[in-house]
This record gives sequence, C-alpha cells and structure tokens, in this order.
Amino acid sequence: MDFACGSGLVGKYLSDIGIDNVIGIDVSPNMLEEASKKGVYEELTEYTCGHSPNGLPQQYKNSFDYVTCAGLINNNHMDYLIFEEMLLSCKKGGYIVFAARYSFMGKYWYDNILKEMTDNGRWKPIAVETFFKYDKIDQISIGRFSRTPCKLFVFQKT
Repeated sequence: MDFACGSGLVGKYLSDIGIDNVIGIDVSPNMLEEASKKGVYEELTEYTCGHSPNGLPQQYKNSFDYVTCAGLINNNHMDYLIFEEMLLSCKKGGYIVFAARYSFMGKYWYDNILKEMTDNGRWKPIAVETFFKYDKIDQISIGRFSRTPCKLFVFQKT
C-alpha cells in the first residue's frame, strides 16, 4: 500500500526493483491520474489519508505486507490518525516504512506518538535513518529548493 501515492514515484521505484501488486491511495484525483500513467499500480483509490481509520476501505484492512508513505508526514498538518491507518492496513508482522522532512517541524510532532505506539506493543522499531532531500545541491539553496534534512522510519507491526 502506497499512502498518499501522489504522482506515483514510489510505485514506479517499487516496480523498477521488482515489486508488483502495489495499491495506491491519494486525496487528489489529478495525482491519481498522474500515478496511473506510470502503469505500475494494481489499483488506485481516491481517499483522504489520516482522516478516519473507520473510513479506510474494508478491503485494505490487515491486507498488506508493506505500507509506505513518502512526503505526507510533514509540517504538522497530520495527526496520529495517519499512523492508525497505516497500522490498520498492514498485516501482523508486516512493515510500515515512511519518510518525513523535519526542517519545518521544529520539535517532531510525531515523536510521542511513535513512542506510545511502540510502548503499547503495537509495532516495534526496526530502523531510523537520516538523509537529505535535494542532497545534490551544493549551494545553500536554488530557488525554493534547499538541502532538507529528512528521516526514514521502519516499523514492524506486532
């Protein structure tokens, strides 16, 4: 499952490395149209991520070995419900992988939530890695683009 699949870049990457049967969901019909042009998604569904776990289509609950989310968990515009939905869609023993920029967030809004979900035995942390978006920029910035620190998280649903 590719949460907030946008134009389909994650799905394309997964396809390029041999992973198929990817389902994408996104709030934007225009982005879903762009994603469909990649020809790599098994299914694309219009859905508002992080709004209500009860609204997640039944066929997506406890269905996926891997759940991804790249770029959605930014700038404090989401709340803990996005993590609830990712957990709900993942099979027991499956993996939840997400990336988040943190240059604009100051204190990470999700730190306490991730810890609480871990402490409650809902998932266990597998890896955290820091990287830079736009890491090829050797200047402070080019237009609106600048090297942006990010984190990648991997959790396993318990």
